[in-house]
Order: sequence, then C-alpha cells, then structure tokens
Amino acid sequence: MSSYVQRVKPGLLNWLESIRFKEEGWGRWPYHAKMVRPWALQASAIGVRILNELAELGKATEAQRAEAVAFFQGCQDPADGLFKDPLETEAYHTGNHTWEQVWGQRNGAAIEALRLLGGAPRHPLARSQFGDLTRVDPTRWTLEQIDWRNPWGHGESWSRAIRAYLDHRTSDADLHDDPTLNATFEAVERHIFAPETGTPNRRMPEPNPSVAMAGLFKVMSAYLAVGRPIPHARAGIDSTLALQNPDGEFGFRRNMCINWDALWVLRHLDIQLDGGHRHDEIVGAGRRCADVLMRDYLKPDGGFAFHGEHCQTTHHSIMLSPEKYPIGDMLGSTMCLKCLTYADEWLSGSTLGIDSELNQPAPQPLHSDSNS
Repeated sequence: MSSYVQRVKPGLLNWLESIRFKEEGWGRWPYHAKMVRPWALQASAIGVRILNELAELGKATEAQRAEAVAFFQGCQDPADGLFKDPLETEAYHTGNHTWEQVWGQRNGAAIEALRLLGGAPRHPLARSQFGDLTRVDPTRWTLEQIDWRNPWGHGESWSRAIRAYLDHRTSDADLHDDPTLNATFEAVERHIFAPETGTPNRRMPEPNPSVAMAGLFKVMSAYLAVGRPIPHARAGIDSTLALQNPDGEFGFRRNMCINWDALWVLRHLDIQLDGGHRHDEIVGAGRRCADVLMRDYLKPDGGFAFHGEHCQTTHHSIMLSPEKYPIGDMLGSTMCLKCLTYADEWLSGSTLGIDSELNQPAPQPLHSDSNS
C-alpha cells in the first residue's frame, strides 16, 4: 500500500493551487478559500513549507522564487526588524494574544519561508520582543517574566527569546559552554520541569495533561536549537502516549494543535532515546492518529481542516472567517501532513529525513493556546 503522504499529495497540490492568490506575484496564499482577506503572511509561509514537504518547491521557477522572496521581504518592518502581516489590522484582532505574540509567530514563519526559498531578510532581524537575554539576568527572567502557569501559551516566548539570542550570538565558544544559555535552561530544568511527567507543569494551578504536553512542545524547540537533551524524556513519552484517545486523536478537544504537538514530541523524544522506550507503542500511536486524520480531517477539496469537521476561523487571535466551512485550511493541512510523514517514517522503520530536519533550525511553533 502507498504511504499516507503519497495518497494525499495530488489532492493537496491541487488544493494549494486552487486557493493561491494569483492577482499578484507568486507566493501568496490565504488560510483557506473562505478567508476574508485575499492572502496572509503566515498562510503564505505555510504554503511554501507544504510545497517543500512534498518535494515540490524546487519546481518553482526562478521568477516565482524571486516574487515570493520580494513579497516576504516587503513584510519586514525596517524599524524593529519584525515581519508583520500588513492586512492583519486591529479590525480583525480578537484580543486574546498581544500583537507582540502575533508578530512573533508571523516573524518566525516568514524567516523560515525565506530560508526555504533561498532568500534572506532585507533588514537586521529583531533581537527579541519577548526578552533580550544579553540584557537581563537569564535565571530571573526565565522564572519571573515567563508565566509558567500556562506553559502552552507562554513557553513559546521563552523559546523565541533563546532563538533570538542564538541569531545574534557572536561568540565562537561551544553552545554548551555558554553561561547565559546554561543558566536559562537550568532554571527551567530545576524549577519548571516535573520529573514525574516530563513536562514543564510545576507552576500550573490545576492539572491539565494536554496543556502540559503542549508546553513541552513549546520548550522543546529551544532544546533542539542548541542540541541540549530534553530532560526526563521517558516520562515525557509516557505522558504523551497517555493522551491518546481510543479514536486515535490526542488530548481534550477536536483540533490539530494537540495531535501534531503529540506526534512531534513523541518523534523527537524517540530519536533522543534511539527508540529505546516504548518505540512500538509510538509507532502504533502514529498509525492510529494518521488513520483518523485521513478519515475525518481530509476534506473533499484535498486540504485538511484544522478542526476536523470545519476549517479554522481564527488563528492566533486574528479572525480568518466569520463562519465555519467544511473545507481545508493551511494550518490543518501542514499539521496533518507532518503527522502523516511521521507515521510513514515509523511504519517503514526509516530514519530518512531525521538527520536533515535536526540539522535545520528548530521549527517555529505555529500556534499558542486554545484560541488557535
């Protein structure tokens, strides 16, 4: 039988082309066909990512790549270096995230898209809108400025500050000997991570295993960026596997945040442990999740819907559409595609793609909290 990805690739490519905004240069996409704006910065970056995942980005012409690079470059604010979507205005802002959090997501996605396209930012990158680790005490900042009561919502700010520090780091010393980085990670490991769960949940006021695991997803990107082992990896695998429901989905609600977070966490912890802890159960969990995504999330238009039955109506506090439609959307499609890719890897017993992914900059989180 063909792989999960092979089965969905033709439909995904047709869907991407059908929703692409064709009235301006190549590289602009909306989140879905019913979005109230003609394109979105992060949706466009996700479109580039999906083409790359499907090994199709290389087929873009030089002119198309140039148009896309110019588009993403044009979204960078020369004053602060952040990439911002000029079509996302206060009229569409639902208020659950600050603009700094919204721009943080758009910024990371645009930088990744430029890298995939062979381009580069036009202006110097922002040092960090969440915390400049060269100007603060890293331990106090980690423990006092990050709201660890919700590691899903705020762990991303911690990881992005570390990524910004790495982007501007001038020392040639080994990352493992960097006192700022060591202090930052040690603060989390001593005071935020719970050894019994393997998640950063020690300050959560009420137990919520799904939010704790999503917080683990958020902080792991910083660990991968510096090549530091994730603490309590076995417990993290145990906690994540325990979140899978009988139907194959993970967590407490029907959307792709927890499904992708869970498989991403399992994949990287499994790699760290060389398949030495519950590997067969991880493989089975990936297959069961992939099967439910193919059954319930794949839509007739060829895309995947973030909420299963319907597309996303809001992303990171920015309204996309006032109504729910049974159609594919960008975030659902990229997250489902990743999950299917991991399931294919596990089922084939292959490690193809693992080394190349780990040698790239750690993936930027695509979502933050219950308002994704």
